[in-house]
Amino acid sequence: EPIEKSFQLTTTTEQDSYLKAPKYIEFVVVVDNRMFRKYSNDSNAIRTRVCEIVNIANKLYRPLNVRIALTGLEIWSHGDEINVQSDADATSNLFEKWRETILLPRKKNDNAQLLTDIDFNGATVGLAAVGSICNSKNSAAIVQDHNSRTSMMASSMAHELGHNLGIHHDTTACNCYSNSCIMSPEIGDDPLNEFSSCSLQEHQRYLINNMPQCLLNKPLSTDIVAPAVL
Repeated sequence: EPIEKSFQLTTTTEQDSYLKAPKYIEFVVVVDNRMFRKYSNDSNAIRTRVCEIVNIANKLYRPLNVRIALTGLEIWSHGDEINVQSDADATSNLFEKWRETILLPRKKNDNAQLLTDIDFNGATVGLAAVGSICNSKNSAAIVQDHNSRTSMMASSMAHELGHNLGIHHDTTACNCYSNSCIMSPEIGDDPLNEFSSCSLQEHQRYLINNMPQCLLNKPLSTDIVAPAVL
């Protein structure tokens, strides 16, 4: 059998310093009107659910030295601000544009996700641009509220954010101890709870090549959204 090369990266002092620095994502979640109505127009219930999902996703990112700080939660209680539709590509494009032109001017953020109760076409439950973190045009993702379990939703949230952070889908050559790798192309009945060796390498390579600066900015504790019910 062929011997595979071990994963090695040659880094400059600047890149090495960047890699070792803790990373923070100032993260905004937007909840569409369908999801608002799904939870009986109860903003507190939605707030609690979103905080629980983000908290789990944050734990999943600890091995990457990345912290997810929920710095904004917007609920479209009076109607959607974009045309949320079953075509995931169209919805993603519209949400990216909305974030760039409407959200960013009034709420600084590194990344935003739209949670929606619409059923996307086919088996799609989420969509995100790869390697777009810190980009004003497309550092965003959309995720369908496809499961009542917060752990399942956290898997989807972490998966789409992984794409933004430069990580592609795992292949059959990738593995993780739990066999539930976060960047698996499909999600089954159990939550995905670990990044594979492929994901860790790809993420590190992306950071070294791009060094996205917004991740170095630590948010103030006063900027972080707290759950409504502790």
